[in-house]
Amino acid sequence: MSIKNLIKILIYILIISQLKIYAFGRSGEYDWTYNLEKGKKQYSAKMYIDATNSLKMALKKNDKCFEAANILANIFLIKKDIFSAEEYFLISLEIDDNQPNIHMSVGEIDEFFLRNDSAISHYKKSLSMNSDNPKALIGIARVLYKKGENAEAEKYFNLCYNAGIAASENIYNAAENMRRENPLNASLEFKKAIEINPAHIAAYIGLADSYRSLDLYDDAAAIMETLKKNKPDNPISYIYLGNIYFNNKPDMKRRNYFINLSISNYEKAIKLDPENVDLYFQLADIYKQIKDMERANELLKTAEDLLLRKR
Repeated sequence: MSIKNLIKILIYILIISQLKIYAFGRSGEYDWTYNLEKGKKQYSAKMYIDATNSLKMALKKNDKCFEAANILANIFLIKKDIFSAEEYFLISLEIDDNQPNIHMSVGEIDEFFLRNDSAISHYKKSLSMNSDNPKALIGIARVLYKKGENAEAEKYFNLCYNAGIAASENIYNAAENMRRENPLNASLEFKKAIEINPAHIAAYIGLADSYRSLDLYDDAAAIMETLKKNKPDNPISYIYLGNIYFNNKPDMKRRNYFINLSISNYEKAIKLDPENVDLYFQLADIYKQIKDMERANELLKTAEDLLLRKR
């Protein structure tokens, strides 16, 4: 055992000993606050099994302790037990409904399980407590897009953009200025801009470009997939993903899978932006490489017709 870890354990034992001194009551049983504080320390130390036991005891002794319920929910999220996490988040809200962050967490779980109306309800509840909450605004927009209510979704997306652009624009500009020479630091700044304003499309593109400069192609794809979920009617994310899945995914064992992903993204981009001639040529090149000349020729013919109309 390293000296550093030994010191951590000794400090933990000292803290727990101090908690015992003031928490031990006349009845011979520790007060619920002792179990709560112990559970919090265990949670911070990633002792999740012990923390779960302590926090459950705190909640048993004081059924109004929503803090214990929230930490228990987060432990179950870490363990990927979403059902148990939801159970404890809902217990917490029954105790105190005035928790915007917990409504966000329940909304995200609802969204995961495709309970769209319930997700929107929780996001709006969170928004009612904090009218400038960017995560609530983008969450409402995202779910409305899923429901096909694009006009209403666009309203919330724009509300999110307008609420955050004053702050995110300065961070974005600073990141863009350093992107070519220092993509790593630029990526950190782009992430800050997105955190402040998850409707700032240019920040997603800047972050993806920074990741590509660092050869972090999976990260670049992941951030553009996030943009695609938040703004599914914007062709930029589909074009970007079509390119990256075809050009930067050389894994031969899954090559066909990524080629099909690339094609589906380009096809969607064409539906959203049918006047973009370049898309037809780009997709035709992919079909040529997989020997589907019939589809490639169809795309080239459409591109030529578009060019003729534009002359």
